[in-house]
Amino acid sequence: MKRIGVGLLGFGTVGGGVYKTLRSQEDVILKRTETLFEVRSILVKEKEKERSIEGVQPLITTDFDRVLESGVEVIVEAIGGTEPARMYVERALEAGCHVVTANKELMAKHGVQLERLARHHQVQILYEASVGGGIPVLGTMGHFLKANRVQRITGILNGTTNYILTRMAREGASFEEVLAEAQQKGYAEADPAADVDGFDAVYKLAILCRLAFETQVSVQQILREGIRDITPEELELAQRLGYVVKLLATGEQYGEKGPVSLGVSPSLLPISHPLAGVEGVYNAIHLEGDVVGDVTLVGRGAGERPTASAVVEDLSNLFRLPSPKLPLSDSMLLPAGEAGGSRFLFMKLREGEVPEPEKLRQKLERIGLEVVDVVSARGGVAFILRRWDPSYTSVVVTELGLELSQIVSRPVQGGGLCQEQQPEMEGVV
Repeated sequence: MKRIGVGLLGFGTVGGGVYKTLRSQEDVILKRTETLFEVRSILVKEKEKERSIEGVQPLITTDFDRVLESGVEVIVEAIGGTEPARMYVERALEAGCHVVTANKELMAKHGVQLERLARHHQVQILYEASVGGGIPVLGTMGHFLKANRVQRITGILNGTTNYILTRMAREGASFEEVLAEAQQKGYAEADPAADVDGFDAVYKLAILCRLAFETQVSVQQILREGIRDITPEELELAQRLGYVVKLLATGEQYGEKGPVSLGVSPSLLPISHPLAGVEGVYNAIHLEGDVVGDVTLVGRGAGERPTASAVVEDLSNLFRLPSPKLPLSDSMLLPAGEAGGSRFLFMKLREGEVPEPEKLRQKLERIGLEVVDVVSARGGVAFILRRWDPSYTSVVVTELGLELSQIVSRPVQGGGLCQEQQPEMEGVV
C-alpha cells in the first residue's frame, strides 16, 4: 500500500466535497488502487472560520508554504478564478507536486503553459472536473478515443442556463422570473453573468477543443452569445416547429490539422437529437468521431458530489494512467457559421392580429428565400430558413411589414421532424 499526501487549496463546495469523498470512499479507492490518499494540509482565507466537517481544524492554514512543507505529493486546487490559483499551481508544479484542479477558467486561459510547466518538472496536471463536473469526457477523449479523430463537439456545458431554458419552455415563464428562482435555489450566482452570458461554456469549450483538435485557441476569439434575450414566445414557436432551444457550445475541425470553428450561442436542436431531452441542471457532450461515430455523455455538470467525484478519479488515476501528450498547433479559427446553414428567425410582434403563416411564406419566397417552415401565434412569428445570411434581416423586415418589438436569429443544428431517419442512439451512455 502506498500513502500519498494531498494538499487542498480551498475548502468551499469543491474542496469540502473532495475531503468528504476521500474519507467516505477510502476503502473503495484503497482496494482498487492500493493507494491511501491522506489530506495533510488545507489552505483557506480565514483560519478561524468554523468548519462543519469534523477533524479538519488542525489541517487548516493560510500559508501556502506550510502546505508544501506538510509532506504532500499532490495539490488539489479548488479555489477557482485565475489568481491566486495560477500562482499556487505554478509553485506546486515547480516544487515537484502533481496538481489536480476543477478550475475551468484557469485551464482555459493558462492550461497550455501549465501543462508545459508540468512536463518540464516531470509531474502531471489533471483537470477532468473542469468540464462537465462528474461527466468523464476528458478521460474519454484522452484515454478511450485514441484511435479516433474527433471531428465535431456539441455540448450543453452549463447547468444553470439549461435549468432556466427548461423551466421557461415548460411553464412559459420569463427569463427574469426563472433566473430569480434559480438564484434562490442556489443554481445561479448572485451575479449570473458567467453562466447566462456564456463565459462558463466558452471556458469549457476551449478546454474540450484543445484536447479534441490538438489546437490552442484564445477564449477571447470564441464567439459568445448568452440567453438573456430569449422569451417564452420564442421557445413556444420553436417547439411547434419541432425543436428545442439550448445554449450550445459547438466546435468543429475541417480536415486533419485543418481550421476550426468554435462558438457558444442559443441554438435549435430537433427533438430527435440526443441532446434535446437533456433538461434541468444536467450537462451533456456529443462527440462525433471518424471511427466510433456518435457518442453522447450525460450527467450532472456541477455540484459538490459530481465535481468531487471527478477530482478524486483524477487523484486515483495520477499514478496509473499517463497524461496524454498533445502536439498542439495554432490552427486557423474560422468564424462560427452565421451564413449558409439553416436558421431559425423569430419575430416578436407588437399587439395586433396574428398574421397568416402561408401569406408570410409567400412573401419571403417571392424575394428568393427558401422557407422550410413557418408558424405564428399571438406572441410572434417564426421561420426555419435555408441558406440564411445576416444581411437579409432588414430585407425581411421591410418585406413582411410587421410591427416588431424584437427579431432574433438562431443557428439550427441537425435536421428537423421531417427527417425520415432518426439518429442512432447506440452511443448514448
